[in-house]
Amino acid sequence: MQTTHPSSGLVLSGCIAVAVLALWSTIEFYSSTEGLAGANADVYKIGEQAARFQSIASVLPATGVIGYVSDLPTAQTVGSAMYGGAQYALAPRLVTDHLLESHADWVIGNFSKPLDVIQFGKERGLTLVRDFGSGVALYRSRVP
Repeated sequence: MQTTHPSSGLVLSGCIAVAVLALWSTIEFYSSTEGLAGANADVYKIGEQAARFQSIASVLPATGVIGYVSDLPTAQTVGSAMYGGAQYALAPRLVTDHLLESHADWVIGNFSKPLDVIQFGKERGLTLVRDFGSGVALYRSRVP
């Protein structure tokens, strides 16, 4: 029995067809996932937190426990997302809720709206060190 082998032109045509179909499939997949995510891809702006906390990160110690205060309770979805974003952006520091862990010397403020950051800190026993803008402030704990 004699075996026939496909010509090199036929093999090349098959390879091109597979490559074109793979490229088309990739483009279709990207288009469909982008359409599904749309404007809601990052509703809590977690991706923007690194930029918001960049200036304060350069002032804080590289490691250790950092307190956290906010105008939004972490029990709410938005407050929890803001807290998680701060923890992510400031890692490897351990960012903990200042109400639960009040022994931290440094405390960051993460705010969802403009407010009097000095008064906010005073009401919590904190002294404002610097307002970094964009809803980010740095405090020192008055009680060691």
